[in-house]
Amino acid sequence: MMVLSCDTSTGVLHLALSRIEGGQHTWFETLSLSAGNRHSEVLMDKILGLCTDAGIALADLDLLVTTAGPGSFTGLRISMATLKGISMAASIPLVSVPTLDVWYAGLEDLSEAVLVAIDAKKQRFYVALYQQGERLVGPADLTIEEISALITAYPDLLITGADGPLLLTRLKCSRPLLPCEGTALALSLARMGVNQYLTQGADAPDSGPFYIRKSDAELALLQHNRVKEK
Repeated sequence: MMVLSCDTSTGVLHLALSRIEGGQHTWFETLSLSAGNRHSEVLMDKILGLCTDAGIALADLDLLVTTAGPGSFTGLRISMATLKGISMAASIPLVSVPTLDVWYAGLEDLSEAVLVAIDAKKQRFYVALYQQGERLVGPADLTIEEISALITAYPDLLITGADGPLLLTRLKCSRPLLPCEGTALALSLARMGVNQYLTQGADAPDSGPFYIRKSDAELALLQHNRVKEK
């Protein structure tokens, strides 16, 4: 199965084009790029570049996989919209995988609890707490104080995720940090996507990103409506 996996939930674009047989990668090419707010400008070109380098057309892909969220509101929409466009145009199934689960992938055998963190801005983080393959808490949108209270019960806890280092700085405590390379992330996303597709099928056509909280635009609209009602 030829799989294109894409994550734009943070400021770094992660892409992988891989062939998966029997649950294992038999060939792959990956790309990680610090795109900041430029995901929409570079994503399609990078996808086409990967396919060109591999000598395949978009129509040769068997499955498209993206992260579902949480993460950057705009980033999630860009990846989802781009792959949905390819899916509809080329009749290729699309699946979306929870973002924090992808960052945890490959750590299931650890006995220690693992906290995955992505910066949610506004002094908050999107987090999920896992232990031995089970998600115990989250995905959640928590303050530093709430995270600090959560992890006190896990003295051997490890921290990972796109913004694990930033979280450690904000927590002002010493906890082991598990780095995650872009190559590993994109390939984990592809592998998890294939498993999800084989067990649950493709996403529904009207599916979209998973948002824990409302965007600034939605909050502004709600406030505007409240003012009008008064």
